[in-house]
Amino acid sequence: MPLDHLNKIRLDKSSFKKIFEQYFAGLVGFANSYLGSVDLSEDLVQDVFVRLWEKQDEYQNETSLKVYLYRAVRNKCLNQIKHEQVRRNYKEETLPRLESEEFFLDQVLSEEVSGLLYKFIAELPLQRQKIIRYSLLGLKNKEIADIMGLKVNTIKSHKLNAYRELREKLGEHAFVIALLLGINS
Repeated sequence: MPLDHLNKIRLDKSSFKKIFEQYFAGLVGFANSYLGSVDLSEDLVQDVFVRLWEKQDEYQNETSLKVYLYRAVRNKCLNQIKHEQVRRNYKEETLPRLESEEFFLDQVLSEEVSGLLYKFIAELPLQRQKIIRYSLLGLKNKEIADIMGLKVNTIKSHKLNAYRELREKLGEHAFVIALLLGINS
């Protein structure tokens, strides 16, 4: 049952139901020509109708309503296609890298070195531990000083001593790090 082409269209329950019944199947077919999936097309068209109901706009005539519906469906289809392209590119480019033996070994190495570093940080005096951990979080000396209620020069001094201690401890374990690096070569 066609809507009046001359009168303004105001959405109420009755008119919305008529519009839905009149256009749903055609819009699904239109969306399917873009997407090649009836299920996805139906979901997408339902989303467009939900948005139509939520907007509660008034349309000048049936033509302006029809233009809105087809453009909304086309735009949602194009967004869906773009989303799928991004997903496909991710799978094609990133997934093989993540599945590679090199990536696996890099991650193992990173975790081992990180674990060793944090083990040695835990052996530092408590104040130096806090300062180094704040530093690893990216905080500047001034920010660390403000948080800990210390002077900036005190932070610098503790950091310098902590780095010296860590270098010495890591030096003892340099062979482990070299071995892990050698695995990945």
